[in-house]
Amino acid sequence: MVFHKTDPNDERRRKGRAIAAEAFETAGGVRRRESAGVSVALDQATLRLLPAAAYEARFTPAAPMIGFAYDLQEGAHAFASDRLRPFLTRPNSVAFTPAGCDVASLSRRGGEYLVLELTGAPAREASEQFTDRASPAAAAAALRLRRLLLAAAPIDRLELEESAAALREAALSPTFDLVRAEALTPRRLRRLDAFIEAALGEALTVERIAAEMELSSGYLTRALKAAIGMTPHAYLLERRLARARRWITGSTAPLAEIAAECGFASQAHMTTQMRRRLGATPAQLRRC
Repeated sequence: MVFHKTDPNDERRRKGRAIAAEAFETAGGVRRRESAGVSVALDQATLRLLPAAAYEARFTPAAPMIGFAYDLQEGAHAFASDRLRPFLTRPNSVAFTPAGCDVASLSRRGGEYLVLELTGAPAREASEQFTDRASPAAAAAALRLRRLLLAAAPIDRLELEESAAALREAALSPTFDLVRAEALTPRRLRRLDAFIEAALGEALTVERIAAEMELSSGYLTRALKAAIGMTPHAYLLERRLARARRWITGSTAPLAEIAAECGFASQAHMTTQMRRRLGATPAQLRRC
């Protein structure tokens, strides 16, 4: 007779899968979110916050577009070409697409994404299309914009306009940071993302993540900061918030259970972090 040791995390993982199944529906083998995102018209631009969802899109923008990726995204895309090429977009990275540039893009995992379409006066030309570039100033502006768009309170139009202008200025700056950190290659980024997603509900430390990546804690911290502008702790918190938001808006699971499954110390801890970083509590997000 063979005895199998019971893993205490099995029940937690089972519950997590059940919540995820309730939060998403399967369409053609691709999990899709119900939410259509948030859109706001500004004086000289249109701002859209798109939820993390699988997508397939083809379009030709009539105005220049700036995009900001909050999550790691992977798929295939083409610009002014019929040839799709694989892409891996880092979290906290910026893209620019000129007006009239044909775009095709698809991803089976997607990721939360901010689009700033410059519909007013012509943008100071960044004539070449680009993706996956890092800018601390752009990241700061995009995080402010997300908080303003998701906040339960009425939108502060002035702050929204100012933050959108800051994102545009940073993205089109001639001193834009073009350096890509070699310490975290695409393969390592995928490995880091996969490990964190699989163990998100567990007690994760920088030391444990570094050991999984076969790096020292100090090296991982420096490499991640250079690659995406975040410390391991900040990135882990973003991943927990992202999963919690998906489950909160896409399921009827109790908030305390969602908090535990996403690795928060308690429902109160999850609420505090959401209010601080997103401007809304879990209950307010669920009512949206």
